[in-house]
Amino acid sequence: MEKRMKTFGDLLTVIVMVVLFLVILLLVVFSAVSYQKAVDIHDANNNTRAVLSYVITAVKANEAETVEVTERDGTPVLILSDAETGFEQQIYFQDGKVLESYGRAGAPLVPEDALVIGEAKSFEIGYLTENLLEIRTDLGNSYVNIRQ
Repeated sequence: MEKRMKTFGDLLTVIVMVVLFLVILLLVVFSAVSYQKAVDIHDANNNTRAVLSYVITAVKANEAETVEVTERDGTPVLILSDAETGFEQQIYFQDGKVLESYGRAGAPLVPEDALVIGEAKSFEIGYLTENLLEIRTDLGNSYVNIRQ
């Protein structure tokens, strides 16, 4: 009888240890998945903030008469032109990427040659008033006042 109790006690100990091991393993897996999701959200926020900051800085560096929101090749484009040189900076959204091109004024968009500023699910630029631009992305909106 005593041997049988010892065997039962050993079995119970093994079962408790296995359950404890499984609980710890599940906690580790759950923590790793949660951490990865938090990192992904953080990276997405950083990317969006970087894209918005870049565009806002580019707009603020120009005078009102050199900033234009227009459409080229069916794509909405933010044009920042330099009348002295005849060149312009084009900022636009295509295939989940915010792109920037620099070239002669009026040149068509060439996404293959453009610099990728960042990635986004959506990116729209429009005027709220004559001197106030709204930049809308999948993670929020930003506003920039154009210098006079």
